[in-house]
Amino acid sequence: MQKGLGIAALVLAILSMFIPFLGTWLTLLAGLLAAFAYGPGIGLAIASIILNIFHIMFLSPLLWATQALAEVGAAAGEVDIVFVPWLLVIAQIGAGVLLYMMHSKNMTSVVPA
Repeated sequence: MQKGLGIAALVLAILSMFIPFLGTWLTLLAGLLAAFAYGPGIGLAIASIILNIFHIMFLSPLLWATQALAEVGAAAGEVDIVFVPWLLVIAQIGAGVLLYMMHSKNMTSVVPA
């Protein structure tokens, strides 16, 4: 089951790179799937999380343009501060932490024969 989640997360992370607008939000779903791909799917899950962060940081210029415009507006006295890119990156980091915790918990419960 966990390897299937890892495969699904990786496929979704790759597809999200090529889908405009919606692809950025698909990284959240891919991160969620990757978070539960512990055990045999951990390599695929880590690859998915890395691809998601790469996608958010480098392949989503609209997010960063929106962030820059919001910061310019905040400097002009407006209160609206948009930090969606950082929330998406933090969600991916959270998925990685959850993956690590679940994987380490899974590995300590396995008793060697």
